[in-house]
Amino acid sequence: MSAPPSSTADALALAITDADDPVICRNLQVVAEHVDAEIAGDLDRLMATLVDEPIYHVWGASQSVGPQGHDEVRANYENLVTSGKNRLEYRVSRVVADRSCVVTEGHFVFAYPGVVLPHDELPTGEAILADHWYLVEYKCVVLWPVDAAGRIEGEELYAGEVPQVVRALYDGELTGLGPRDRRNGTLTSGWI
Repeated sequence: MSAPPSSTADALALAITDADDPVICRNLQVVAEHVDAEIAGDLDRLMATLVDEPIYHVWGASQSVGPQGHDEVRANYENLVTSGKNRLEYRVSRVVADRSCVVTEGHFVFAYPGVVLPHDELPTGEAILADHWYLVEYKCVVLWPVDAAGRIEGEELYAGEVPQVVRALYDGELTGLGPRDRRNGTLTSGWI
C-alpha cells in the first residue's frame, strides 16, 4: 500500500483512509498517534505506542546514533520536550506500509537557535546570531517497524541532509515550532 505525495493533504492521514487491510490501517494509526503524541509532548501517550524496549537508529547526516531501550528512549523524549524540540512539523509527502512496517518520507521543520547551526550566515548573506531563532528543515525517511500487537519497535531514521536554514524567525511567528516561550535574544535549556 502506498500513498503518493500530496501538497494539500497529509499523506499519512490519506494512507489511513485508503488502507484496505485492517492490520496495515492499525499500523498507520499507531504511527500517527506516535507523531501526534510527540508533538503534543504527551510522553505517556507516546511511550504507549512503543514496545517495552524500543530501539532507535539515526543514519546519515546526523551525529546521533539513536536511543536504545525504554529508559534511553523516554529520556530522549523528555529532553526533546524540555527544550521544545518536539514542537515540530513533519510534512509527510509519501507513505508506504505493509503488515510489519510503515515508511514515511518528508521534511522535518523546526525552529533552531543560531548557536546550533553549522553556518555563519543565511543564504541572503545576513549573519546568523547565536541567540536568535531560525526556520530550518531537512528531508528524511523514517522506517517504523510494528510488532504483531501493533506497537512500534523503534525508528530507523535516515536524515538525508543536515538541517537547512530557510530564514530568520520573528518573535510571535510560527509559534507551534520550538519552545513555547521562544524569543529572539533568549535561549532555552537543552539547546546549549
